[in-house]
Amino acid sequence: MKRITLLVSIFFLFRLIATAQISSGGKPLPLTLTRSAVPVLFEEMPAFDVAEELRLDSLTGEDMRGSFRFAYKFMTDFTPQNSGTSFTLADGTRVWRLGIRSVGAYSINLLFSEFEIPPGARLFLYNKSQTHVLGAFTHRNNSELRILPVSPVDGDEIIVEYQEPANVPFAGILRVGEVNHAYRSFRDREPTDVNGSYSCMLPLACLPDDPVVTDELGRSVVLLIIDGQRFCTGVMVNNTDNNGKPYLLTASHCINYNFSITDPEEFHVQAGTVVTFFNYNSPLCETIVRATEELTMASAKLVAMNEAHDMALLELLETPPAYYQPYYAGWTLAEEPEAPYFNIHHPQASLKRYNWLDDGISLTTYKTMGFTTDAHWYVNRWTQGSTAGGSSGSPLFDNEGSIIGLLTGGSSSCARPESDYFYAFHPCWQPDEEKSLQLKHWLNPSGKAVTKWGGLNPYTESETCERLSHVKQSGIQEEITMTTIPDSHETIPLFGNNPYDATTYVEGYDVAGNALVYGVYLVTPSVGNSYEGLEVEIHLYGGGETPGELLHAEPFLPTYTDWDRESGSFTEREKSLRRTQENFVRFSKPVEVKDRFYIGYRILSAPEKCYFAAFNLPEREGAENTTWLFYDKKWIEASAHPKRAMATSLFVDPVVQREDKSGNTGMDRDDQVLVSLSADRSQLYLLLPDGINQGELAVMDIQGRVLQTSSLRNQQETIPLISYSPGVHLLKITFNNNQVVKKVLF
Repeated sequence: MKRITLLVSIFFLFRLIATAQISSGGKPLPLTLTRSAVPVLFEEMPAFDVAEELRLDSLTGEDMRGSFRFAYKFMTDFTPQNSGTSFTLADGTRVWRLGIRSVGAYSINLLFSEFEIPPGARLFLYNKSQTHVLGAFTHRNNSELRILPVSPVDGDEIIVEYQEPANVPFAGILRVGEVNHAYRSFRDREPTDVNGSYSCMLPLACLPDDPVVTDELGRSVVLLIIDGQRFCTGVMVNNTDNNGKPYLLTASHCINYNFSITDPEEFHVQAGTVVTFFNYNSPLCETIVRATEELTMASAKLVAMNEAHDMALLELLETPPAYYQPYYAGWTLAEEPEAPYFNIHHPQASLKRYNWLDDGISLTTYKTMGFTTDAHWYVNRWTQGSTAGGSSGSPLFDNEGSIIGLLTGGSSSCARPESDYFYAFHPCWQPDEEKSLQLKHWLNPSGKAVTKWGGLNPYTESETCERLSHVKQSGIQEEITMTTIPDSHETIPLFGNNPYDATTYVEGYDVAGNALVYGVYLVTPSVGNSYEGLEVEIHLYGGGETPGELLHAEPFLPTYTDWDRESGSFTEREKSLRRTQENFVRFSKPVEVKDRFYIGYRILSAPEKCYFAAFNLPEREGAENTTWLFYDKKWIEASAHPKRAMATSLFVDPVVQREDKSGNTGMDRDDQVLVSLSADRSQLYLLLPDGINQGELAVMDIQGRVLQTSSLRNQQETIPLISYSPGVHLLKITFNNNQVVKKVLF
């Protein structure tokens, strides 16, 4: 076995910070290509005392509202040169595979402590059956820190596969530096009983129509997983330049292991391991549904941290994609903010919850850890709700929806919703002239004479995505059900696989013009105990009054991103289908539709007694039907179903970007051009679409002034860059009468 050092992770009940782990889709090679090599593929992790880890966890105090620890870290040193197996395909593509086994793990996540790969190269992580695949990770995932944390893959085995074409501009560098063995699963801890310890913490879906605590404001709050083993909460925050910089605010004790880390360089390393979960919400209020886990970002850089206040400001490596529907919250420097106050958080890494306080708050000294005097807001008693481990770093908003503080610690619970402390926003504004210890330099870069600033949607109106939903529009989404085949001795879904030869079900949507479909949400019940062999595709059809041409098919393989401490990298993990949950399937590229389209699922195969379906609205008088099924070689409406005719809607919600009426369809089309920077920001890597091998590049500042131009003569180009001042710049790429503009941060 290669060099392995065991590291017992200090129990950390705190926060988590955000990053940009966006995968580019695709599939790894069939594992059977090297079946003869599989026995020598795996590296075995040594055993450790799980009971002792749980005992150590139980000793941690409750004062700090950090996250619970769930994984044990192995420090490793696995590279293509010393581990796994390598081979070359007929087209010259070099492939490296490495298997890692840690017996008894709920899941395994990795950290690539060295990661820089060229354009055209792809990295996948998956389980042995390839039912849970993360990736592809590409040169777009390169970062200044040259690391890549990857979300967990379920089970006690994980396989790394790196594919590098023959004609790349440089050889990729990969090193698995950490392997994290999950000795408990945070997914098993999702509180679902409304009468339990989370009963007072209402899901965000329970929010009444409120002019302040809107769905938009809720989208600013994110769940963080740090270093593959700790959970916290954070909030995306706007700056006065309104330039869309993806700043993430959380608590410093989430970054520094409850102040046990003293090396400032390690703070930056910890920030690089962050996985940020967007829209981790239950779609229902009364019946808590497992939240979407597919919308993640991997890694961030630390820009400011002040331990005397418990403040940490991070910056994601790129702007969250439009289909994540991100929002950056506003803030205020008010020293006497007005009630009521609202807190949105992820207690114990569960789905998003909210609290509120009708009475006033007071500025006080939080004596734990020697924080600055009179720099924390004290919540004496919540009107509704409480906090818990994992809530650290969550924002406290005033009556206008402005951030006034972020959670450090406390002792509140549903049984006794008292005594929580939020570090106040205004004392962190400029407590020190050093830029790395304050917020002002970053959130007010132009020095505007302001004491408050509003929130921001980082996308223009033409770029903004929206989630369409017939179920939510009905107003009775709490009544969703899985309608079953009548007179059956089993619970067989009417809109799923059943004995009646209907396997394809879709929802019809109108967009009144052209639009791009980025993906689709499906809210599904449990499929049963065994689903190995279940194969489902998402289908998108054009059409008019009935579904027409098949425009796109995408495998239904719901996964989530995690940081694997044992491998030192981010990884993708397969979601279990044995629970009621919301899933998001991202299309490999946006698909154009016009006026009316149909979207849903086709069940290709399923094992015995495994039934897949989306939830649907119950049968009711006067209901409008939006559901179609393919039956007896033709499309029919659900209201004409031969076994149980009923007007209904499926919980199948597409995410669309409507066409800009001016003719501009958005500046950041993923299917146009891929760009990334070398780790030292001296070179630009650019990949044009298939079939395009010439064009022009212009590098511009944010005001549109041209700083550098280059002619493009190949589909893949490596372009030397001149030295630029720090900040956001624009890349204008022109080819075949097309023009694409990308943002890049120098």
